[in-house]
Amino acid sequence: MDYTTSADNVVHGPTGHRMHSDSVAVPTVWSGDDGNMIIWSLMELLKLANMDGQPFNPDDPDSYTLLRDALLAVFAKRSDYPRVYSITSLPTQNIGPITVAEAGEVWIWSASAYFTGYRSPLCGRPIDGHTLTPLASEIDAVGGTLSKTAYAGLWGYALENNLVVASGAWTAGMHKFVDLGGDNFRCPDLRNQFRRYTGTDADTANARTLGSAQTAAFLHHSHAYGTAAIVQSGVGAGVVTGGNSRAGTTEENGGSETRPVNTAFAPRIHV
Repeated sequence: MDYTTSADNVVHGPTGHRMHSDSVAVPTVWSGDDGNMIIWSLMELLKLANMDGQPFNPDDPDSYTLLRDALLAVFAKRSDYPRVYSITSLPTQNIGPITVAEAGEVWIWSASAYFTGYRSPLCGRPIDGHTLTPLASEIDAVGGTLSKTAYAGLWGYALENNLVVASGAWTAGMHKFVDLGGDNFRCPDLRNQFRRYTGTDADTANARTLGSAQTAAFLHHSHAYGTAAIVQSGVGAGVVTGGNSRAGTTEENGGSETRPVNTAFAPRIHV
């Protein structure tokens, strides 16, 4: 394709494109087709951005920032990539998937009976904290009190998944939340817990429910216990007697709890 149709042009050697010459005294001869191509292309961009053209006025910045504003408007409407927002300044209406800068994640619009707004698809997930303090997308899962307003997405997650229990039924170790009334709720306390996926409780044959806690237990077993025979015999007319006694005793072994080899991370929940 030709990059210009002006009469005054030269050929750019490396690319072979024709371009306007800067070696001829101004004014140069500029093709009307070139001018119309540029103007029409810019007008198509303004149309796509739903903006009107206006005459140039050096005293009116709006007249020479049209191209910039049109580009911003067009890219803002594109749906093939998520726009970047701060976790403290999320959109209040659905504009499609967005990128949350502090979380480094794509968040989507969520709408339920308990929460409407942007939140992470991972909201509510227990995660291994690898930093001394929680990241912007995390909270400490240590049974603390949180605001329903500040953490509306997390509180909505708890309600949506039937993870809210009465205060008297809440214990450390379960992935459950408590409505404390007003604007406050309690989050889970997951310290000193190992994860285990839902299935069947081997002791009760009942199904394990999401977020339920379970106490420690040993698999039932037995130990062999030896005995020692005692025999006493005499000589001549002596009487032979016999007996049986325990061979020994078991001894204590182990520590203060039952645990596998492990590495400690901070208990956190994704907001």
